[in-house]
Amino acid sequence: MTERPENPKTAAEKPLSEKRYSLAFCNLELMDDQSARVIGNVLAFQDPWLRLGYTEGGLFRYLTRTDPSLNRHAVVVSEETAGVICVRYPWLRGPYIEMLAVFPPHQGKNLGKALIAWISDECCGISNNIWTTVSSFNTPALSFYKNIGFNEIAQLPDLVASGFSEILLQKKSR
Repeated sequence: MTERPENPKTAAEKPLSEKRYSLAFCNLELMDDQSARVIGNVLAFQDPWLRLGYTEGGLFRYLTRTDPSLNRHAVVVSEETAGVICVRYPWLRGPYIEMLAVFPPHQGKNLGKALIAWISDECCGISNNIWTTVSSFNTPALSFYKNIGFNEIAQLPDLVASGFSEILLQKKSR
């Protein structure tokens, strides 16, 4: 886990936007084309992205498009891409996790918890909220978020794809 910063960021500083972060379990590296291709190739063939109809090309475009409010990092463990974290900031007085994926060989090793702690640390002093949405059929993700303190705020039917609901979750970091 990361340590709480001694000097929390202020609203004028942009959290989550460094090119590289070193966490206890992994490194986070600013998204580049090569990482985006690897990540898109993996995610397009696993849920929830597979069930929602995302393609490798669509995921690549999402991971590489210009969007100054979206911070995208490859999660790297021992020089191997292990997942992805994409966080929109600002969003409803806090960061919004648009995408968090830990690849199957790296699941169950507290990587997800470390990434949530990183977000909380980066936004310390700026916001007490962390937001995300989870597809209603994605029970492993919903369980993960609820087990680390996220609470269900609302269900948003047909938000991402017709016939599926997204569940809006909020975590108070303090």
